[in-house]
Amino acid sequence: MEGCIPQEVMEKKEITGNYVIPKKRHRAKEAFFYEGEKYISLGQCCEIYGINESSVRARAWRTHCTWEDAVKHFIEKSSVNKLKKIFVYKGKEYQSVAECCRKYDVRAASVRNRTSSKGCSLEEALDHFIMKKKEIKKGFVFRDKSYATMEECCKAYGVSASSVSSRKYRLGCSIEESLEHFIKNKEMIEKRIQKFTFRGREYPSLRACCKKYGIEDACVRQRARDQNCSLEESFEHFMTRKRKYMLNNQEFEYRGILYPSLKECCEKLEINKNSVVSKSRRSGCSLQEAVEYYVKKQHTK
Repeated sequence: MEGCIPQEVMEKKEITGNYVIPKKRHRAKEAFFYEGEKYISLGQCCEIYGINESSVRARAWRTHCTWEDAVKHFIEKSSVNKLKKIFVYKGKEYQSVAECCRKYDVRAASVRNRTSSKGCSLEEALDHFIMKKKEIKKGFVFRDKSYATMEECCKAYGVSASSVSSRKYRLGCSIEESLEHFIKNKEMIEKRIQKFTFRGREYPSLRACCKKYGIEDACVRQRARDQNCSLEESFEHFMTRKRKYMLNNQEFEYRGILYPSLKECCEKLEINKNSVVSKSRRSGCSLQEAVEYYVKKQHTK
């Protein structure tokens, strides 16, 4: 390639000094200049400032900057890291936030997440979790009565602890307000949980109905909350998204035999129901034709 490049261009690239030159590395014993001072080598300069020579060389070649700029970058970075290591909490210095959190048995990740989400300082976030931990140790007080935990209190009132916690974080209210809500509406909630009616048929619960039709009850509840509609309307929405033969569990006929459903037919013939439905949608054929295709394919194998 040297014969293809003009000699003038080659001469321009051979710039002396601290610049990174292609095909030429800064020699170990070559003099190095930084901020007007001369050093025996780049290694000596890095040793004096306490930085890694290999990292300096890698940055210089990766970013195509001068050796001096690379050294300056790591000197500034090391000084910033030294400042970051010192964390003062209640008049005592710690090498890092993690070390302080370990002493108080608090997760450092939780502290940092709270600072970003709430826009508070590390000290305020740490105070929050330390106070929260003390409250847990003291127990849970509700209606002037002490309980070992919040779960024990919910059990005493016959309320779901997970539902109480979920409402607290969703609405940003206190745990006591959330618990009061579920105690106040306990009868209504139990009534809705116990019975669910769909198309004139009564089910023991929404979950039982969803299980029959292959729908996630959590999705139905979430949509009811988001759209501020009833569970029945939310369930109807998810039902309309399914194909009619899957919704009503219609009888399925194949080769003159009547099966209670396509699923039972596929199980009897030992073929995959999802593959049958997929082929019917892709090719636009009937379900019977799709079943016939996989039955023949199975015999061929």
